[in-house]
Amino acid sequence: MIISAHNIKKSFKSGKTNTLVLNNVNLDVEESKMVAIMGVSGSGKSTLLHILGLLDEPDDGEVLFFGEKVIFSDKKKLAIFRNSYIGFVFQFYSLINELTVLENVLLPTMINGIIKKDYARELLLRVGISEELFDKRSYNLSGGEKQRVAVARALVNKPKLIIADEPTSNIDENNAMLLMTLLRNLQQSLNTTVVISTHSKKIANFCDITYFLSEGVLANENNI
Repeated sequence: MIISAHNIKKSFKSGKTNTLVLNNVNLDVEESKMVAIMGVSGSGKSTLLHILGLLDEPDDGEVLFFGEKVIFSDKKKLAIFRNSYIGFVFQFYSLINELTVLENVLLPTMINGIIKKDYARELLLRVGISEELFDKRSYNLSGGEKQRVAVARALVNKPKLIIADEPTSNIDENNAMLLMTLLRNLQQSLNTTVVISTHSKKIANFCDITYFLSEGVLANENNI
């Protein structure tokens, strides 16, 4: 298993109210698979993905990456680990407007000091971004183009795991299907692992396995 979550609990406090979002969640993600986490808005999908992506620490339970327990307390080491092994595709693109398209893709490589311009250009072409857009500021792009750039950025460090949090929610259905076809093809050709959250069965159908998150409990589609 590339990543495992065991007995994960997570709650959030608002005033005097403590809301349990994840309740003893267990999940094993096999390497080179594409996994969907389905659930309605507010079900805790993003919270779970943030924990699987090592962006947030659970209140209880443990996360293992290739069988090794993740130590959340060492923030510096964790940041280096994330940059090396995990790529992220967020709901709202998270591109930096002041940077060009190419610079946005190269940003993770700037952090580790290993600039991969040729590979970044290759990825942009593979996701359908034409060369004439490489030096444009990201605000000049359409929503679909921005999300394709975000996919290229997530892949530039050749990560073992891609975390995609509702990546199609801000683009129209046609672009959503094109993006998922692209993401699936890249996942297979690059032999990487993808965990994606979605509320759409059409999006989940692209994946090898689907889980459903409801009232803090995660269930396999075969057990519903």
